[in-house]
Amino acid sequence: MDGEVREERPPSPEHGRIAGEVFFRIRLWLEETKLGMAGVEGGFVLRRDPDRVRSPDVWFLSHERLKEVAREGFYEGAPGLAVEVVSPGEEAEGVLAKVLDYLEAGAKAVWLVYPELKAVEVYGRGGAGRLLRAHEALEGGEALPGFRLPLEALFGQ
Repeated sequence: MDGEVREERPPSPEHGRIAGEVFFRIRLWLEETKLGMAGVEGGFVLRRDPDRVRSPDVWFLSHERLKEVAREGFYEGAPGLAVEVVSPGEEAEGVLAKVLDYLEAGAKAVWLVYPELKAVEVYGRGGAGRLLRAHEALEGGEALPGFRLPLEALFGQ
C-alpha cells in the first residue's frame, strides 16, 4: 500500500533486453531531436502523504519538465513517458494501477510491453488504451513526437 516498501523479484534477462532495446531506440531519437532525457529504472514520486513512488523500466522527461525537477533523489511527479515491461505472472490489477498512477500524476503516455505476447498497450492522457501487435509500429505521439519503433524490431520474428 501507499508508504510501504515492496520487494519484487528481479526481472528476467528477456525483460532487461526488451527494456534496453526501448531505451536504446529512444536514445537514438533523442540524438536527433534533443528534446529531453531518457533513463532506466529511476524513482518518481507520484504522490505525497502517503508517498507513492514508481520506478518505470524506461522513462522520458522533456527539457521543460527537467527544469521542474530536482536532480537529487527521486524526481517529483510523473515522467512524460513511462514504459513498463510486464513480467509473466504480474497481476492485471497491479499493472493497471501503475498506468493510473502515472497518468493521474501527469504522464503524457504509458506503454505496457508484453514480451511473451509480442504486444504493446499504449495509454495516453485520456486513459483509453490501444493494443499494438508485432506487425505494427509504436508511435511516440504527444510524448515523443516523431518517434517510431516497428515492433518486429523490438520482439524479433
